[in-house]
Amino acid sequence: MALASIEANLSERISLGGIASAAGCSPRALTSAFRGRLGISPMSYVRSYFRNRRLDRIREDILASTDPVGTIAYRWGVSHLGRFAGEYRARSAELPSDTATRR
Repeated sequence: MALASIEANLSERISLGGIASAAGCSPRALTSAFRGRLGISPMSYVRSYFRNRRLDRIREDILASTDPVGTIAYRWGVSHLGRFAGEYRARSAELPSDTATRR
C-alpha cells in the first residue's frame, strides 16, 4: 500500500506522514517495516525511487525529442547539470550527450 502511494504521487511532495496515512499505520511502524523489508527508511526509498524514475523519464525524453539535453533536464526539475550528468551516467552507463547523439 505504501509503495503504491509513492508511485501514484511522484509528481507531488511526498511526506513520511502522508505515506503512513495512505498505508494506514503510524510513521514509526512504516519506518520499521521499510527498514525490515528494504533495509532503508521510507524517505530514502522515496528519494532514490524518485531520482531513478526521473532519470528514466529524462532518458526517454532525450531519445524522443530534438530539444537540447539541458532544456529537457530543466523541464524535469534538474537544477545542477553537472550533478545531473553524473547521476545520469551512473544510472544509464553513458552521458546524456551520448544518448542525444543516438536520436
